[in-house]
Amino acid sequence: MPAWVVDAQAELGRLNLDGWLIYDFRGINPLAMRFIDLGDNIHSRRLFAFVPREGQPIMLVSILEAGSLRVEGFEVRTYAGRDSLERQLDALLPAGRIAMEYSPHGDVPYVSVVDGGTLELVQDVLRPKGGEVVSSADLLQAFAAWTPHQIAAHRTAATETMSVLDGAWAYLRDAVEAGRELREVDLQDHIARAFLDRGMTFAHRAIVGFGPNGGNPHYVPRVGEDRALQPGDPILIDLFARLPEDGAPFADVTWMGVYGEPNPALERAWEAVRDARRLGVQVIRDAFEREGRFVQGFEVDRAVRAFLTEQGFGDAFLHRTGHSLGSVHTHGQAVHLDDFETHDTRILSPGIGVTIEPGVYFPEFGVRSELDVLMTDQGPEVTTGEQDDLVRIPFGPAHA
Repeated sequence: MPAWVVDAQAELGRLNLDGWLIYDFRGINPLAMRFIDLGDNIHSRRLFAFVPREGQPIMLVSILEAGSLRVEGFEVRTYAGRDSLERQLDALLPAGRIAMEYSPHGDVPYVSVVDGGTLELVQDVLRPKGGEVVSSADLLQAFAAWTPHQIAAHRTAATETMSVLDGAWAYLRDAVEAGRELREVDLQDHIARAFLDRGMTFAHRAIVGFGPNGGNPHYVPRVGEDRALQPGDPILIDLFARLPEDGAPFADVTWMGVYGEPNPALERAWEAVRDARRLGVQVIRDAFEREGRFVQGFEVDRAVRAFLTEQGFGDAFLHRTGHSLGSVHTHGQAVHLDDFETHDTRILSPGIGVTIEPGVYFPEFGVRSELDVLMTDQGPEVTTGEQDDLVRIPFGPAHA
């Protein structure tokens, strides 16, 4: 039996679930394909893979495709039409709580990939038995932990990312001291070259926002439309990279600076965001050290958002507090620190890395502060730097 099935059955028991029904139709469920490797087998009809809490896992496929399927550890059963499919599902599924890639009200959309009609079909089969479909979000979370090799790769990425960040501030200072015009794209180009020189890769180029452009959370500098650094400008640098190997997770940080001295509004916003970021780490640490538990994603966002609201910045906090770190994209598929865009009830368990990045955004400027946290058996580990003060860039000769 495949190792992942053994692990899944152990997790089904821990979560008091009676089975896991994995559904796919022509690749609509990428989560399923993490576990079920069909290789070059034909797969053009609906496919169900059922992992019971105990016993033999079963694959239910169209009779047209049964002869081409060879799936390790699974008994293969077939259906021949719509009525046959419903009968076979009825025979396959026990009464009880059956997990699928679904989330009530779409609260965790990252795992909610099964279409509504298929959910209705399975629910109609289960309802007469007193059963129900529940979300597989917590079950999938058990497979989200990084391996020791991935953890090491993330730590390396964090070290390299902080080094590139330090170099970006040095590049910026040198340009100012030399009296050269510095544009957002110039700094973006420098960061990209620095990562490539270190053998790192990235999903897209860094976010660099001067002045009011930092008020756009996902600002994209464009050649000819980007801003040249001006006296008094806040400076937002959000950069991310990973090792160029399959499965290597990203590191992702955002740092803030200012050309000259910050005005009172910027300074107040910075202090609130910095303290909110610190609170996010503390919420994770307190849950672990004081309560002996791993925090749920929404709890961190809720606490950070409440703090920024108390400071008068609630309406300016336009996104979740943090996201899991991926290896294909910067944003991963595991738990996010979110009670705003979604209600993420998944647990920040050992081996999962997340960002903590509160931010507030205004027409004149934006402030975001981001670090990475790896959850371990000993509690949260901050793997990147933690910014305490704004980086101050003194005026150059032209503005001295």
